[in-house]
Amino acid sequence: MSLVTIWISSTDSYSERRWTPHLTIAELRAKLQPITGISAGSQRLALSINPGGTTDRSILLDNDELTLLDYGVQEGATIDVVDTDPHSAALAGQYNDVSQVEKFELPIQEYEKRSDSLLAFKIRNKLGRFNDDQNKQSEEECIPDQEELQAKYPLGSRCQITPTLSHQMKVHYGDIESLLFNQKHPYWIGVELDEPRGKNNGSVDGHPYFECPPNRGIFIQPDRVTLGDYPPLDFLTGINDDDDDDDEI
Repeated sequence: MSLVTIWISSTDSYSERRWTPHLTIAELRAKLQPITGISAGSQRLALSINPGGTTDRSILLDNDELTLLDYGVQEGATIDVVDTDPHSAALAGQYNDVSQVEKFELPIQEYEKRSDSLLAFKIRNKLGRFNDDQNKQSEEECIPDQEELQAKYPLGSRCQITPTLSHQMKVHYGDIESLLFNQKHPYWIGVELDEPRGKNNGSVDGHPYFECPPNRGIFIQPDRVTLGDYPPLDFLTGINDDDDDDDEI
């Protein structure tokens, strides 16, 4: 006996089945109940021939004694199953609304006290952020060597300072005057700008690193400094950009 491929569509499911076309509608309802969760007596069935095509037509399957073949079922047809029970759990969303599901919730403070958690396992085995040696090594790899930085950014070099994404100001040009190495501000490059758009006069926290006119000095992180043969700019105004950027001092 040949079988036909039929697609079953309902509110909570969509699946493919291969059944005999001689299946009666009553037998079909019994098969659909465990698939859709809709009781046989509450099913409204509609057969779609050539769904989505130019000759799409829908037929109501309302005679339980007739077969699928009697209704003209074809390969690839779709049967839409609608729940007519107004008190149905499916219609109420109880099958797919996860907000109605009671969940186990554990406060973070209680979770941190547990000894059988993933967090406790990582702490015991010094994994990830709890591996001090690995974290220290990673930090050291990210910090450039002082001699390497001095060789890469020679004093007196012309440079441009690129703006950050959060501060789309104009590109600044100037001369590298100092390299700042201390605990509070490690690895900063001191630049005397061509224009008075800086932050200082070459001093930071009262300590002079180089001398320049007011608002012509700036200390910047190396990733924003590009060396090049940039001609000096003649400034005409004393306007100061008030940009409080975290990677500028």
